[in-house]
Order: sequence, then C-alpha cells, then structure tokens
Amino acid sequence: MCGICGYLAKERLPLAASLLSLRHRGPDDRGLWEGELAGQAAGLGHARLAVIDLSPLGHQPMATGAGEGDVRVVFNGEIYNFLELRRELEGLGHTFRSHSDTEALLLGYLQWGDGVVDRLRGMFAFALYDRARERALLARDRLGVKPLYYQAAGGELRFASELKGVLALLPKRPALEARALRDYLTYLYVPAPRSIFEGISQLRPGHLLVFEKGEVSERRYWRLPPLGPTRPRAQVVRELRSLLEETVQQHLLSDVPLGAFLSGGLDSTTLVALMARASARPVKTFCMTFEAEAGLYDERQYARAVADRYGTDHTEIPVQPDLIDLLPKSVQSFDEPFGNPTALLVNLLSQKTREHVTVALAGDGGDEIFLGYPRYQGAELSALYRRVPQPLRRFVGRLAGAIPESTRGRHELRRAREFLEGSVLAPREMYASWISYFTEAEQQRLLVPELWAATAGAAPHESLFRAFPEGRSFVDQCQAADLETFLPGNLLTYSDRMSMAHALEVRVPFCDHRLVEFMSALPAEQKMPRLQTKSLLREAVADLLPPSVQKRKKLGFNPPVGIWLRGALRPMLREILSAEACRTRGVFEPAAVQGLLAELDAGKRDRSLHVWALLNFEIWARAYLDA
Repeated sequence: MCGICGYLAKERLPLAASLLSLRHRGPDDRGLWEGELAGQAAGLGHARLAVIDLSPLGHQPMATGAGEGDVRVVFNGEIYNFLELRRELEGLGHTFRSHSDTEALLLGYLQWGDGVVDRLRGMFAFALYDRARERALLARDRLGVKPLYYQAAGGELRFASELKGVLALLPKRPALEARALRDYLTYLYVPAPRSIFEGISQLRPGHLLVFEKGEVSERRYWRLPPLGPTRPRAQVVRELRSLLEETVQQHLLSDVPLGAFLSGGLDSTTLVALMARASARPVKTFCMTFEAEAGLYDERQYARAVADRYGTDHTEIPVQPDLIDLLPKSVQSFDEPFGNPTALLVNLLSQKTREHVTVALAGDGGDEIFLGYPRYQGAELSALYRRVPQPLRRFVGRLAGAIPESTRGRHELRRAREFLEGSVLAPREMYASWISYFTEAEQQRLLVPELWAATAGAAPHESLFRAFPEGRSFVDQCQAADLETFLPGNLLTYSDRMSMAHALEVRVPFCDHRLVEFMSALPAEQKMPRLQTKSLLREAVADLLPPSVQKRKKLGFNPPVGIWLRGALRPMLREILSAEACRTRGVFEPAAVQGLLAELDAGKRDRSLHVWALLNFEIWARAYLDA
C-alpha cells in the first residue's frame, strides 16, 4: 500500500512537501519525478509500503521506454491477478524487469490503453502520464477501497491519495464547502465527488479521469450488473463457496507477514477459516476486547472459539480508557470531518496489529454484499406495513417519536422508531431517513443563517438517490445505494485512513468485484429468504463455523461512544462545544448545540452520534481551518 501525488501546472509546485505529507502511507521508499508533459510542468510522487516485490525494482514512479519514458505511473493498491496479467502480456511480447504488480499495470496500459482497468482485479488508485498522447489518466477501483482526491482548475491538475497531499500543492487553503458540510451532518462523512474544501473533489469509485489539453473528462467504467435469472439455490451456494475460496486465496499473495482482524462474527470467521485452510502456517489473528461497563461490546469469547478451532496465533487488544487520547490524531488523519466513532477502534486495532504484521485481511463489505444490516429487513417489511392506511401510520409515527432510547449500545428501540416514523415517506426518502443523522429541520436550526442560506436550494440526498437502480426490488435498490455510497464513503474510508496511519495494508476480500457482481445479480428473495440476513453466506460456509458463531446475533464493531461522552470525554466536550467556542467558530448556533448536549444528558433520545459529529468537526476545524 502506498501514497501517490502529482501535478500538471504552468510552473513547478512543491511536490516534495506533498509527498512528505503522505509518508505515513509508505515508509519503505519514496520516489519523485519532475519534468514536462504537453508543454506543462509535471510531477509525480510515490511513498511506498513494500508488500509485493521488496527489491528496488519495485521503485516508483515507474516508467517504460528510454530517456524520459513513454509512460510513467504511480500506483497505490494491490492487483491480485497480476501474475495472470503478466503471463498474458509476456505472451503478447512484453518483457518485465521486476516482479511488481505495478509493472503489470504499466505494460497493460501499453497493450490495452484505458481498457486496462477492466482487466484489473484488486484495489487501486493510480495516475499515469502518457507522453506520446500528451495526457494524464487517473483511476480508482470499482468499490472505492483506495482513495484519490484532485483539483482541476485553470488548465492545471493536482492530485493525491489524501486531501493533505492536494492542500500541500495549493498556494492557500481553500474555503469550507458548505454543501459538503451539509452532507457531513447528514451522513457523518462527505460522499464523493465532493470534499470538505471548495474546488477539491474525490474521484468516484469505478471512474476514470482524463486530463488532456487542460480539460478534464470523467467517465464511469464499471457499474453493478443487471439482475440475472433465478437459479437453483444449491447451485448458487456451491458457486459462492468456490468464489469465496478463490478470492481469499488471491488475497493471501504477499512477500511480508500477513494476518486478519477477527471479531468472531460471521464475516471475519469466514475469512479466517478460509485463510487457515489455504495456509501452511497458523494464521495471525487480532481481536479488540472491552472491559467493565463497555463489556456489552466485547466479542472475545466468539473470537477465541474461532481461534481455537483453527489454531490461529491469536492476539487480544484491550481497549483502555486512554483510547480517547487518540481522538485528535485520528480526526486529523481524515483531513476532513468524519463522524463514525468506529474509526477510533480501527486506529488502535491497526496500530497494535502493525506490531506483528504488515498486511491484514478484514471483513469490510460483508454486510452490504450479503445483506447483513437490519435495514434490509426493514426495507422488506415496509412493503407490508404500507398496507396500513397512511393516517394511521402517521399517528403511530408520532407516538413512536416519544419512545425513550438506550444510549448504551442497544439499537432496537431506535430502529423501531425510525421505521415507524419513516413509513409515511416514499421508499427512497424512508431509506434515506434510516441512514441519516441530522434532519433538514435540525440542520436549519443548527447552522448559522449564512451557511444555511448558501445551501438552502440544494437537493437533499442527491448522491444517494443517484445510486438507486431502476427496475429492481426495494431491497436490491437499498443494497446498490449502500455499495455505491455508504461502503466507500464510510467503512472503506475509515479502514484506509486508520490503517495507513500506521503503514498497515488492509485487504477486503468481500469487496472483490467479481464477488460483488455475483451477489448483486441475484434477486433479493434468494439473498434474504424469510428475512434471514446473510442467508447464502451462512449456507456456503456452514461447515466452517463454530456453533457459537452460527447462533450469535449481529453485534457490529462499535465503541461505547455514549458512555465516553457522559464520562471520560465530558470535560473535553464542554470546552470544545461551549457556547463561546461555537460563537467563535461561527458555523453552528450556540443555542442549538447546547440543546443537543442537554438532550444527551437527559438520555431520552440517543444523541451520542450527533454530539460526536459536532465534537469531531470542531477538533478538525482547529487543526485545518485555524492552522
């Protein structure tokens, strides 16, 4: 795993500073190239985490041809089928100088042009300069596992793996993007293509960007497949098992120590079981544990059962009260506001795991691909509930608003309230309400008037609704929206930033595009019969699961944020979100913030994530807007 950066501009830019800001992503080697492309100053930078081909031959930027090179590339990620591509390219007459997957990408571009991305199986973000065609090509993998930010303005291009790398190439810090702030309050992250800064964008998953003659064009090269024919369930289960085994086998390719995150849930257990069957050595596994009042979140007994069954080299990582001391540094690792508190756990998990291995497999994507979230059950049940007359549903929804909620990790009452309140909305709006945090009305009360006015005409949920495919069931539509927005913008974002903060490469086999295509082509009734979540996965790996894993309910990898906010974080919270601090910042109305804090203390409505989002925003703002 690596960090990349670069530019095309009228004059040279501080490329070394940009690369230095990404050094955490690649501590093993750094490479810089500066020259000229299409009459402009050009530069490419690469911070390398050596995983495949540890020799100097894997150094980047990598070029082909003599002199300045015909094509030059910087690459972040892993191409799991690069050995197959290498054999095919050698058969077509190409000669390799290294054993790096980057060279397979480079020579693949020479052979197939932009079509090389269609042949890549893996996670990637890369930038390629083509001297002969006087163009730059940027690409991001299909599911958005690896990030890529860019600014294209005034006939110039700047890009990097993280926002900080783009900021280092700019003469001054851009202004806050008000619409992105609204997105953050809605989802607790900023979905692509926006970023929190005006003029800087995220390249969307499954997209290419071409910069040619000072102009940018972007096109989508991959999308979810259409619904396929219904097939016998036994056949589907056999094919899924075979595909899972092949995918995990490919993800084990590494020249450095490798392990896995293990919670004892269905997803991580499946990966560890398949890894153990494919490996000659004990798999190294890592699990987080909680003590005392946070014991509700503890999963060690399930992880131990899996570790015992497969003889893994198991490490338990206790979550100590001082974990929250990592909060400021975790916030800064995102470069923009990010409100999912699970990131803090992944930060510590990655830090401790990196002491033992360089690569870790994780179960990210399992819930989206195999229909594991309760909201998919809600989507299915909503069709039945809509048969109830709307006036009665509206009345029940108002009553549900008074249901008291637990702030200690139990979400059943909150989900019931959201289901009943949302049932009066159209299906897409109902789904949007389930995955949103601050409503439109709450945002209007929270934001200062000038910020609200700047975005008042914006269409809510535009990026989310764009991901809903036509002609599919509501459950299938919700799954597609999650795969295109929630998964890359939330889960894969914190997985990348928190792991790369410690130079740990995290691989996510469930995000393999062939596996995603296989599952997306199946009808919802086959993936979730009789409201049974992850039904196909359970059948496909039933022989691999310990009884405790087969029977357990979904817990989710979440920290006790409500406990923190009313306990160890309370002094910090009262200082950072004080009325005076809010007035000084000029973003949130002090009275609205104090009202949220009072609701948090009262405990009738779970406001912990709302308050956490505001806390993280202010910590971020002090690091990025005040600096």
